[in-house]
Amino acid sequence: MILTIPDASLAELIASPVLLAQMWPGASHEVMLLVHLLRMSGSSLADALAIGLVQLLTPAATPLPPIGLAFERAILSAIARREDGERVAHPHSRAAEVTWLEVTDVAVSGRSGLRMAV
Repeated sequence: MILTIPDASLAELIASPVLLAQMWPGASHEVMLLVHLLRMSGSSLADALAIGLVQLLTPAATPLPPIGLAFERAILSAIARREDGERVAHPHSRAAEVTWLEVTDVAVSGRSGLRMAV
């Protein structure tokens, strides 16, 4: 699956084990593993969920909600897209169509990486 991180500060945080360890001591490995599982699991969100380690969080009641994915204490928020870049309507019920996640935030125990990376 494709993961992009438009916010440069958040991308830097997620790419650096040192920064992750400073941000979330004791939980940085959870963020790294969540990102790794999503990138390496296959071509779609359905493939990532089939592994059984990543949990899909309950969506907001809107047609284009951000998607929330969790591994242990780490939660990744993203916009669900198809390979052509179009947003997936109701991505929680159409996981096989989601081939690209545009990451908007990562949090551990409620502590947002986006807010802290700015």
